[in-house]
Amino acid sequence: MTKMEQIKDLIEQNDGILTTRMLDENKIHRQYIKLLLDEEYIFKVTRGIYSRPGVYVNEYYITSQLYKDAIFSHSTALYFYNLTDRTPFALDVTFPSNVRPNNFMINPHYINRERFELGLVNLKLLDGTEVRTYNMERTICDIIRDRKKIDSQILNSALKEYMKRNDKNLNLLYEYAKKFRITKILKTYMEVLA
Repeated sequence: MTKMEQIKDLIEQNDGILTTRMLDENKIHRQYIKLLLDEEYIFKVTRGIYSRPGVYVNEYYITSQLYKDAIFSHSTALYFYNLTDRTPFALDVTFPSNVRPNNFMINPHYINRERFELGLVNLKLLDGTEVRTYNMERTICDIIRDRKKIDSQILNSALKEYMKRNDKNLNLLYEYAKKFRITKILKTYMEVLA
């Protein structure tokens, strides 16, 4: 199999998307990108991300590729789990406290490395792309922790929707609440909802 065939195979396996990271991981020189661009097999979406003609690349995937430490959180994660009906204007993304993104479309949140990956999951979106986000329980803890910065209507609605879910894990929710030291606040919200 030639390098070009290998690259085209990678693109097809990744739903029509190619990243420079994929080439690096497969030890393929980036010079092939120019050849694929010249023959219009792919088009540049943004720095380091290319797609086949007609393939839509969503902003969540782009953000996750541009910032390898990015984890979608807060309102964006609520949106992924259908715990809110509001489409996020800016993307809520959590980073380790030593990373500072420079992007007006990102609403950054910071946390120490010790808690950074707590509740991390890979979530497959409707278009087949996969992004890193927090699970529902971690997301609920995050919005309670940042309740003074979040619209109270979004917070209350998300908690009500979470409580209706059959796939909720209250034990895990309380375990996370202990780690974030918000157990009393969580219990207060749960008592109001009950």
